[in-house]
Amino acid sequence: MALYNLEQSVTSLQQTQEMIRQTMEGLVARVAAPPPQLPPQVLPMSEEGTQQLVVPSQGPDLQEQLPRIALKQPGEFTGCRDTVERFITDINDYFTNVNVAPHRQLGLAKSFLCKELRDWFDLRMKRGMGFTDWPALREVLRRRYKEKHERRKARKQVLSLRCTGTVDDYNKEFSLLALKITNVSEGDLVEDYIEGLPPGIMYETDRMEPATLDEAMEKALDSEIWLKQASSRS
Repeated sequence: MALYNLEQSVTSLQQTQEMIRQTMEGLVARVAAPPPQLPPQVLPMSEEGTQQLVVPSQGPDLQEQLPRIALKQPGEFTGCRDTVERFITDINDYFTNVNVAPHRQLGLAKSFLCKELRDWFDLRMKRGMGFTDWPALREVLRRRYKEKHERRKARKQVLSLRCTGTVDDYNKEFSLLALKITNVSEGDLVEDYIEGLPPGIMYETDRMEPATLDEAMEKALDSEIWLKQASSRS
Protein backbone atom coordinates (compact mmCIF):
# COMPACT_ATOMS: atom_id res chain seq x y z
CA MET A 1 0.00 0.00 0.00
CA ALA A 2 2.80 2.39 0.92
CA LEU A 3 4.58 1.55 -2.35
CA TYR A 4 1.42 2.33 -4.35
CA ASN A 5 1.02 5.72 -2.66
CA LEU A 6 4.66 6.53 -3.41
CA GLU A 7 4.19 5.70 -7.11
CA GLN A 8 1.12 7.94 -7.26
CA SER A 9 3.03 10.81 -5.68
CA VAL A 10 5.89 10.43 -8.17
CA THR A 11 3.45 10.39 -11.10
CA SER A 12 1.69 13.50 -9.82
CA LEU A 13 5.01 15.28 -9.38
CA GLN A 14 6.07 14.42 -12.94
CA GLN A 15 2.80 15.77 -14.33
CA THR A 16 3.24 19.00 -12.38
CA GLN A 17 6.79 19.40 -13.71
CA GLU A 18 5.57 18.84 -17.29
CA MET A 19 2.90 21.53 -16.90
CA ILE A 20 5.51 23.96 -15.53
CA ARG A 21 7.85 23.18 -18.46
CA GLN A 22 5.13 23.82 -21.07
CA THR A 23 4.15 27.08 -19.36
CA MET A 24 7.77 28.29 -19.35
CA GLU A 25 8.22 27.40 -23.03
CA GLY A 26 5.12 29.40 -23.89
CA LEU A 27 6.39 32.43 -21.98
CA VAL A 28 9.80 32.22 -23.66
CA ALA A 29 8.18 32.01 -27.11
CA ARG A 30 6.03 35.07 -26.42
CA VAL A 31 9.02 37.10 -25.23
CA ALA A 32 11.15 36.08 -28.23
CA ALA A 33 8.42 36.70 -30.82
CA PRO A 34 8.92 39.83 -32.99
CA PRO A 35 6.59 42.74 -32.30
CA PRO A 36 3.59 43.14 -34.60
CA GLN A 37 4.32 45.08 -37.77
CA LEU A 38 2.14 48.16 -37.85
CA PRO A 39 1.26 49.56 -41.29
CA PRO A 40 2.47 53.04 -42.20
CA GLN A 41 -0.01 55.85 -41.83
CA VAL A 42 -0.51 58.60 -44.39
CA LEU A 43 -1.38 62.02 -43.05
CA PRO A 44 -3.66 64.42 -44.97
CA MET A 45 -2.15 66.20 -47.96
CA SER A 46 -0.49 69.52 -47.27
CA GLU A 47 -1.01 72.75 -49.18
CA GLU A 48 2.19 72.06 -51.15
CA GLY A 49 0.68 68.88 -52.59
CA THR A 50 2.67 66.48 -50.43
CA GLN A 51 1.62 63.81 -47.99
CA GLN A 52 3.53 62.58 -44.96
CA LEU A 53 4.13 58.89 -44.42
CA VAL A 54 4.51 58.01 -40.72
CA VAL A 55 6.11 54.66 -39.91
CA PRO A 56 5.17 53.59 -36.33
CA SER A 57 7.77 52.23 -33.93
CA GLN A 58 8.11 48.48 -34.33
CA GLY A 59 8.75 47.51 -30.71
CA PRO A 60 8.11 48.58 -27.11
CA ASP A 61 11.79 49.40 -26.57
CA LEU A 62 11.74 52.15 -29.23
CA GLN A 63 10.60 55.40 -27.68
CA GLU A 64 10.76 57.63 -30.73
CA GLN A 65 8.89 57.52 -34.00
CA LEU A 66 10.90 57.20 -37.20
CA PRO A 67 11.21 60.46 -39.18
CA ARG A 68 8.21 61.51 -41.20
CA ILE A 69 8.73 61.11 -44.93
CA ALA A 70 7.20 63.69 -47.25
CA LEU A 71 5.55 61.97 -50.22
CA LYS A 72 4.83 64.17 -53.20
CA GLN A 73 1.75 63.15 -55.14
CA PRO A 74 2.16 62.36 -58.85
CA GLY A 75 1.57 65.26 -61.17
CA GLU A 76 -1.47 65.43 -63.44
CA PHE A 77 -1.06 63.59 -66.74
CA THR A 78 -2.24 65.74 -69.65
CA GLY A 79 -1.52 63.32 -72.49
CA CYS A 80 1.95 64.60 -73.31
CA ARG A 81 3.74 61.73 -75.03
CA ASP A 82 7.12 62.62 -73.58
CA THR A 83 5.87 62.27 -69.99
CA VAL A 84 3.78 59.08 -70.08
CA GLU A 85 6.57 56.84 -68.73
CA ARG A 86 7.39 59.35 -66.00
CA PHE A 87 3.71 59.44 -65.01
CA ILE A 88 3.44 55.63 -64.90
CA THR A 89 6.58 55.33 -62.78
CA ASP A 90 5.40 58.02 -60.36
CA ILE A 91 2.01 56.31 -59.94
CA ASN A 92 3.63 52.91 -59.33
CA ASP A 93 5.99 54.38 -56.73
CA TYR A 94 3.18 56.28 -55.03
CA PHE A 95 0.96 53.20 -54.74
CA THR A 96 3.86 51.20 -53.31
CA ASN A 97 4.98 53.82 -50.78
CA VAL A 98 1.47 54.65 -49.58
CA ASN A 99 0.47 50.97 -49.65
CA VAL A 100 -2.67 51.55 -51.72
CA ALA A 101 -4.84 48.42 -51.93
CA PRO A 102 -5.16 47.00 -55.49
CA HIS A 103 -8.94 47.52 -55.60
CA ARG A 104 -8.47 51.28 -54.92
CA GLN A 105 -5.64 51.90 -57.40
CA LEU A 106 -7.73 52.35 -60.55
CA GLY A 107 -9.99 55.06 -59.12
CA LEU A 108 -7.04 56.86 -57.56
CA ALA A 109 -5.06 56.73 -60.80
CA LYS A 110 -8.02 58.26 -62.64
CA SER A 111 -7.92 61.25 -60.27
CA PHE A 112 -4.42 62.08 -61.55
CA LEU A 113 -5.61 62.35 -65.17
CA CYS A 114 -6.53 65.71 -66.70
CA LYS A 115 -10.22 66.51 -67.31
CA GLU A 116 -10.13 65.46 -70.96
CA LEU A 117 -8.62 62.09 -70.09
CA ARG A 118 -11.07 61.56 -67.23
CA ASP A 119 -13.88 62.14 -69.74
CA TRP A 120 -12.21 59.63 -72.06
CA PHE A 121 -11.98 57.20 -69.14
CA ASP A 122 -15.70 57.56 -68.33
CA LEU A 123 -16.69 57.19 -71.98
CA ARG A 124 -14.83 53.90 -72.25
CA MET A 125 -16.57 52.68 -69.11
CA LYS A 126 -19.99 53.54 -70.54
CA ARG A 127 -19.19 51.69 -73.76
CA GLY A 128 -18.10 48.57 -71.91
CA MET A 129 -14.44 49.16 -72.75
CA GLY A 130 -13.37 49.99 -69.21
CA PHE A 131 -10.37 48.87 -67.24
CA THR A 132 -10.24 46.04 -64.72
CA ASP A 133 -7.41 47.55 -62.68
CA TRP A 134 -4.52 50.02 -62.72
CA PRO A 135 -2.15 47.72 -64.69
CA ALA A 136 -4.77 47.53 -67.47
CA LEU A 137 -5.08 51.33 -67.62
CA ARG A 138 -1.31 51.66 -67.47
CA GLU A 139 -0.79 49.50 -70.55
CA VAL A 140 -3.46 51.34 -72.54
CA LEU A 141 -1.84 54.68 -71.72
CA ARG A 142 1.55 53.32 -72.72
CA ARG A 143 0.28 52.04 -76.07
CA ARG A 144 -1.81 55.13 -76.74
CA TYR A 145 0.92 57.68 -76.08
CA LYS A 146 4.37 56.20 -75.88
CA GLU A 147 4.71 53.60 -78.63
CA LYS A 148 3.29 55.68 -81.49
CA HIS A 149 5.42 58.61 -80.44
CA GLU A 150 8.57 56.49 -80.30
CA ARG A 151 7.97 55.05 -83.78
CA ARG A 152 7.46 58.48 -85.31
CA LYS A 153 10.44 59.89 -83.49
CA ALA A 154 12.65 56.97 -84.53
CA ARG A 155 11.52 57.34 -88.14
CA LYS A 156 12.45 61.02 -88.17
CA GLN A 157 15.83 60.22 -86.64
CA VAL A 158 16.50 57.55 -89.25
CA LEU A 159 15.74 59.97 -92.07
CA SER A 160 18.06 62.62 -90.63
CA LEU A 161 20.85 60.28 -89.45
CA ARG A 162 24.19 60.73 -91.21
CA CYS A 163 27.47 58.86 -90.93
CA THR A 164 29.93 61.43 -89.56
CA GLY A 165 32.43 58.96 -88.08
CA THR A 166 33.17 55.34 -88.83
CA VAL A 167 30.72 53.08 -90.64
CA ASP A 168 30.74 50.74 -87.64
CA ASP A 169 29.48 53.51 -85.35
CA TYR A 170 26.87 54.48 -87.93
CA ASN A 171 25.71 50.86 -88.18
CA LYS A 172 25.21 50.58 -84.43
CA GLU A 173 23.22 53.80 -84.21
CA PHE A 174 21.10 52.99 -87.25
CA SER A 175 20.35 49.46 -85.96
CA LEU A 176 19.04 50.78 -82.63
CA LEU A 177 16.68 53.17 -84.38
CA ALA A 178 15.53 50.54 -86.87
CA LEU A 179 14.41 48.27 -84.00
CA LYS A 180 11.87 50.91 -82.94
CA ILE A 181 10.27 51.10 -86.38
CA THR A 182 7.67 48.46 -87.24
CA ASN A 183 5.80 49.94 -90.21
CA VAL A 184 8.69 50.39 -92.68
CA SER A 185 9.70 47.83 -95.30
CA GLU A 186 13.17 46.33 -95.50
CA GLY A 187 13.73 48.05 -98.83
CA ASP A 188 12.94 51.47 -97.38
CA LEU A 189 15.34 50.88 -94.49
CA VAL A 190 18.08 49.91 -96.93
CA GLU A 191 17.48 53.08 -98.94
CA ASP A 192 17.44 55.26 -95.81
CA TYR A 193 20.65 53.61 -94.60
CA ILE A 194 22.54 54.12 -97.85
CA GLU A 195 21.49 57.78 -98.10
CA GLY A 196 23.12 58.45 -94.74
CA LEU A 197 26.55 57.18 -95.83
CA PRO A 198 29.40 59.45 -96.99
CA PRO A 199 29.33 60.05 -100.79
CA GLY A 200 32.10 57.61 -101.77
CA ILE A 201 30.87 54.76 -99.56
CA MET A 202 27.27 55.50 -100.53
CA TYR A 203 28.08 55.14 -104.22
CA GLU A 204 29.95 51.84 -103.81
CA THR A 205 27.32 50.35 -101.48
CA ASP A 206 24.41 51.36 -103.70
CA ARG A 207 26.20 49.99 -106.76
CA MET A 208 26.24 46.50 -105.19
CA GLU A 209 22.43 46.64 -104.71
CA PRO A 210 22.09 45.04 -101.25
CA ALA A 211 18.69 43.43 -100.62
CA THR A 212 18.65 43.56 -96.81
CA LEU A 213 19.82 46.00 -94.17
CA ASP A 214 22.41 43.54 -92.83
CA GLU A 215 23.82 43.08 -96.32
CA ALA A 216 23.95 46.85 -96.86
CA MET A 217 25.87 47.31 -93.62
CA GLU A 218 28.40 44.64 -94.60
CA LYS A 219 28.86 46.18 -98.04
CA ALA A 220 29.35 49.62 -96.49
CA LEU A 221 32.04 48.28 -94.16
CA ASP A 222 33.80 46.63 -97.11
CA SER A 223 33.55 49.83 -99.14
CA GLU A 224 35.02 51.86 -96.30
CA ILE A 225 38.01 49.53 -96.05
CA TRP A 226 38.52 49.47 -99.82
CA LEU A 227 38.40 53.27 -100.11
CA LYS A 228 40.89 53.68 -97.25
CA GLN A 229 43.29 51.25 -98.90
CA ALA A 230 42.91 52.97 -102.26
CA SER A 231 43.55 56.35 -100.65
CA SER A 232 46.70 55.12 -98.91
CA ARG A 233 48.14 53.77 -102.18
CA SER A 234 47.62 57.01 -104.07
